[in-house]
Amino acid sequence: MGKQGFDQRTALANALNTSGVAKAPPPKKEAPAPAPVAPKKKEIAPEPAQKTKKDFEDEQRQFVQANERQKAQFYVDEAAKKVSGRREADSAVTYVEDKDSRKPRAVSDLSDYWKSDIGILPFTPDDNVGAADDEADDVDPQDRLEFLSHFNEKLEVLLRLKFHVFWSQFIYDDQVRRSLDSYLRFCLRSYDVSDGEPPGARNEQDLVAVEEEKVAREVSRRVLALYTRLSRSEESAHEFISDGKFANVIYDNNIFDIPKLIDLCAIYGDSNRIAVTKIVHSIFGHQPLYKDEFEFVVEHMLGGLHQCCEPLQQASGGSTGSRSTKPASANLSVQDCMAFLPDILSCFIAIFCFFPEECLEKVIAGKLEGVTSTPIEGADGEGVSLPLADLMVELHDALMAMSRQEEWASSVVLETICTLLSRFLGLVLGYRMAPRRGASAFQDLLAWLGAQSERSALLNDLGKHGLESTAMEWLASGLVDDAQLDFLEELCGPVLPAGERKRGRRVQAPVPKSTGAATAGGGGGGPG
Repeated sequence: MGKQGFDQRTALANALNTSGVAKAPPPKKEAPAPAPVAPKKKEIAPEPAQKTKKDFEDEQRQFVQANERQKAQFYVDEAAKKVSGRREADSAVTYVEDKDSRKPRAVSDLSDYWKSDIGILPFTPDDNVGAADDEADDVDPQDRLEFLSHFNEKLEVLLRLKFHVFWSQFIYDDQVRRSLDSYLRFCLRSYDVSDGEPPGARNEQDLVAVEEEKVAREVSRRVLALYTRLSRSEESAHEFISDGKFANVIYDNNIFDIPKLIDLCAIYGDSNRIAVTKIVHSIFGHQPLYKDEFEFVVEHMLGGLHQCCEPLQQASGGSTGSRSTKPASANLSVQDCMAFLPDILSCFIAIFCFFPEECLEKVIAGKLEGVTSTPIEGADGEGVSLPLADLMVELHDALMAMSRQEEWASSVVLETICTLLSRFLGLVLGYRMAPRRGASAFQDLLAWLGAQSERSALLNDLGKHGLESTAMEWLASGLVDDAQLDFLEELCGPVLPAGERKRGRRVQAPVPKSTGAATAGGGGGGPG
């Protein structure tokens, strides 16, 4: 048998038993049974209240609002990433809500998606305020004021557009570009305003006229602001177009071209010299193709200037001379030439005041078929030949002969043309005979002027309108003395303002001996 289990109680009972008969262990004391616990009553859960229609609507609204907040936050986060990422507009995207799926989708920053119907209308010659023929019967001042106000409002809308929306509008909206171009074409130039008075000075009591003047000034200011903005590839650290894309955009979409740049200079050059200079040099700096276009345009301009010579010579009773060998100008009337010359001369003046120096070289070296120039011996013994200057002399001779005729004796147009021609001729001489070309260039200038000694009217006009800036440049250079300046004024009359010589001597810039070039005035392409 196996080993029995050990029980302490049995062992104790047997140990105390003296009878020798094994006893069974005493019975175990059973623990008292616990009192019965009354069963808990089962709690019956209340039935959920049935949702009303309003509850469903509130839940739906909260769900939609949560989604909208999430979506709005997504757009905010993406915009922040875009700013911090500083990507150019030609590769950046902006997230917008898709109209069909209502989900965000990426749209290129330069895209016709951003274009809107601005509703701007073209500018016409009748929309000008202050022209010499401002009292034309067929122009209603009230209608003109309404158009100018509408035009002004649309310009303001364009200026307020965000950077990438602004550029997308101009890239993809032909109407906007045409409207701005029409303003540059038909806007009054300074010589178009009668008597040199501010527009509407005759009608200060006319409320419509006063309002017209105010709106016209705002239109002019905003057009310049638009072209200034268009000339910049960057507005902030995160709003910019890459240089390559910018160059292609302004050229391929005709946002700028050479006639537009010339018009900007002619309209705004006198009153906004710094802004215009920055526009022109920014465009040429970004897109070299404009230099090739300039060469093509200037050849046509020189040809047009040359064609005006023969009709005016015929009207003055003079000979056409050997310089005019092309018969094309026979189709131009004297009236055509007199209407054309102020515009073409102001364009050349604008070029000399604001365009880069290499453009001026192309004007000076431009072809003038049929024009021969007699070289004048300069200070170094070599001949000084300026065909363009000789053409100006020829035109001035014809205009002076016409001024002695009764028909043109008191012509304001003829006087304006003579002033512009003298200014242009002074710029040509000042560029070719500037201090930067050395001290001998001043002697070349005196030699050229001396060769025109029989043309007292031309020399007087040059003294009044053409040579002041050149004389100031020579004075500031320190390369000429008072005796040389006295001889200049003997030829042309007073050139420098009274007291300017003393002041100029005090502020003259030092000239490097190695080059003899003046530090003031420099290259002549644009203002310093």
